[in-house]
Amino acid sequence: MSWPSYAEILAPGIGLGQDEDVERTPFDDGMIRQEKRYAAAMGAVDVSALIDAVNLSDFRQWAKGNAHAWFDVDLPHLAATAQARVRDGAGGIRYRLHQERRGKALWRADLTLEGPGL
Repeated sequence: MSWPSYAEILAPGIGLGQDEDVERTPFDDGMIRQEKRYAAAMGAVDVSALIDAVNLSDFRQWAKGNAHAWFDVDLPHLAATAQARVRDGAGGIRYRLHQERRGKALWRADLTLEGPGL
């Protein structure tokens, strides 16, 4: 499965981050301990994608069925295809009307991708 080709990821809309690699959990007696969450911390990338109004419903259907699962995506800052998923699945995507171009609406989808190679 891969990111839809009609949803163009904008290079200026990219922001990089990293999840914490340890998690603080309380014992039953109230003491706090730290525990490793993953073998390696997940990378997080904030992205914005432009979607033509014609493809918006297709993208929303794709997101509903696939955003929570692992998929291949090409990001402008990476030289290779990465495995990622959308943080919080389809509910983690915010849609905004970006602009009208020649009478056609362009929508902007803001989301965070997470994955080990990001």
